[in-house]
Amino acid sequence: MARPRDQNTHMSHREKLLDAGEHAFRETSFSESGINEILASSGVPKGSFYHHFASKEAFGIAVANRYNEAQVAAAKGCLEDPTLPPIDRLRLFFESARKDMGNRKFQQGCLMCNLSTELADERPAFQAVLDTHWQNMTAVVAECLAEADLSEIGLEHLTPEEAADWLMNAWSGALTRMKASGNDAPLALFMRTIFKTEDTQK
Repeated sequence: MARPRDQNTHMSHREKLLDAGEHAFRETSFSESGINEILASSGVPKGSFYHHFASKEAFGIAVANRYNEAQVAAAKGCLEDPTLPPIDRLRLFFESARKDMGNRKFQQGCLMCNLSTELADERPAFQAVLDTHWQNMTAVVAECLAEADLSEIGLEHLTPEEAADWLMNAWSGALTRMKASGNDAPLALFMRTIFKTEDTQK
C-alpha cells in the first residue's frame, strides 16, 4: 500500500527549494548556482527537486514567479493605500523598495533586474516570463498614476501607462547602477529627481 503523502512536508520542500534558489540567484547568479548547492542549503533530498521541477530552467522560472508575486503584493500595499494621495503612495512604494535594498547593504540588487540582465536575451522562456513580470508591476504603478496629477512629478506629457513604464525603467537602471557603486547614491538621485524633496532616508 502506498504511503500517504504528507502535504505539509510536500509543500515545505518546494518552498525551501524556492527560498534557497532565490538566495543563491541573488548572491551569485542563475548560471553560477548549481542544483547540488541549492539542495545542500535547503536540506531537501534530490528526488524532491525533480518531483517539483522538470529542469533547472523550470525551477528558475518558479523562483522568478514567486518573487514577482511577492513584489506585486508589496507594491499594491503601498500603491492602493486609500489613506494617501496618489503621489504619496508612489513615494512610499519607492521608499519601501529603497529601504529593502538598504537592508541588503545595497548588494544583490533586484532579482527581476538581475535575471532580466542575465537571461532575457539568451533564454526565450525566461524572456517571456520576465517581460510579463515587468508588465505586472508596471500595471500596478499605472493604476496609481491614473489617479494622480502627473505634473507633480514632471510627467504630465505622458499617459499614466507611459509614465509608469518610464518610472520602472529609470528605477531598474538606478538599481543596476547601485550594484556597481555598492551604495545608495543612484537610488537617492532617483528619489530627488522624481519627487523633488529632501531625502527622507539620510
